[in-house]
Amino acid sequence: MVQPGTDHSAGRGEPLGGEARSLLDALPTPSLLLDPQGRVLHANPALEHLAGYPAERLAAQGLDLMLAHRTTALDPAGPASQEFLAARADGTTFWAHLDTAPLPGTRNRIGQILDVTARREAEGALALSRQREALGLLTNSVAHEFNNFLQILIGYIDGLKRRLGDRQEPFIQRAIARSADATERAAILTRHLLAYSRRIAPDVRAVDLDAIVADLAGRLEPDLPPGIRLTVAATPGLPRAISNPTQIEFALRHLVANACEAMPSGGTLTLSTFRIDPGDRSLQQPGLGSVGIAVGDTGLGMSPEMLTRALAPFQTSHEAGRGAGLAIVHGLMKRQNGTITLDSRSGEGTQVRLVFPAAPERTLH
Repeated sequence: MVQPGTDHSAGRGEPLGGEARSLLDALPTPSLLLDPQGRVLHANPALEHLAGYPAERLAAQGLDLMLAHRTTALDPAGPASQEFLAARADGTTFWAHLDTAPLPGTRNRIGQILDVTARREAEGALALSRQREALGLLTNSVAHEFNNFLQILIGYIDGLKRRLGDRQEPFIQRAIARSADATERAAILTRHLLAYSRRIAPDVRAVDLDAIVADLAGRLEPDLPPGIRLTVAATPGLPRAISNPTQIEFALRHLVANACEAMPSGGTLTLSTFRIDPGDRSLQQPGLGSVGIAVGDTGLGMSPEMLTRALAPFQTSHEAGRGAGLAIVHGLMKRQNGTITLDSRSGEGTQVRLVFPAAPERTLH
């Protein structure tokens, strides 16, 4: 790393005087000197520490060295204030705010780069809260209207059962049975949508995640799009989870639909269970341990920018995707004291992990 006071402007632009250079190096704020074309002439030690790059590399390659993958190129000679997703030398990212101003008596500009990740996250959390409130109101309205239509269908299906229930034609019996099953599932879906919009905590109990995944996989596999292969991986001796089985299925159906949309040319869809042992410091209650379900695909994946917004309502990486799906799943998990995490890379696929509290041993008897 270049020592404080080293002049990186030799041969380029106007040199920085020794006193001014020492003052810039002494600043605790990451600062730099730019020439009229936006090239880096000097970077102080605070900027070196923030970026993880030595000053000579910043001077040689410019601020584009700090840009995260797929981030729009910077124009240091342009607007006085710019925000961008920056990447440190170790690969970690942060939101950076660049401010520049003319340096009196020269054609150069002096700039400061601040880490504004905390502010961006706070603003994002506030916007997400407002979006979820709007989603809750919309969900409530749609669920009520849908429930009104559903009651009409249920009434007619009950009437058909009474009038045609004694007829032995296979088609009639099959049609009545499937219609009744579909309306029952639709009624359950409506109740859960209403529970989501009213922020009602569901009834939870000890459930077998491996059994739920195996049962759902058996029902989903025949209806998967062509070219998509389903694999299921169970965890031997997996403790039970404290959760609501109906809402687990509801969440998994959303995630499977999203995964299939992300693989328009086919691929592998994986449903697996896992356990997190007691004492793991990543848990909110590390003494209890957790269990979970992972839904993985080999599809398009998400960019880092999309990944940061994936749980917000109405966000989607598909042209006609389910923009509210992940937000609803996130809401369902929070109401069950669970968590949802995403791991995705553009072009490599996505894995969504649903984590639930593990049931105490005494509930297994």
